[in-house]
Amino acid sequence: MKRLAFLGFTIATLTAPIQVQAQQYDPARNCVRFPQKPNPEAEIRYLTSHPNTPVCPSPNPDLQGQADALQYGAWERAIANQRLRDAMSGR
Repeated sequence: MKRLAFLGFTIATLTAPIQVQAQQYDPARNCVRFPQKPNPEAEIRYLTSHPNTPVCPSPNPDLQGQADALQYGAWERAIANQRLRDAMSGR
């Protein structure tokens, strides 16, 4: 059983760097380019492990998706701020 657990851990450890290496560094623009097929989980893991890395703009931006993400982020922030105000006012 211990060998099986060790094997599972080893496989997970070896596959994680492969997913991160799918990103390409563009030295001319000094930014990281993600593959055309989006993988949001891998991108978020990469960006959280490399917090100050600039990301290259997409050649085919999804303008509606960007607008939806910004609107959702603003909505979440507004809710968090309202909860904070309510907690500070004793509601």
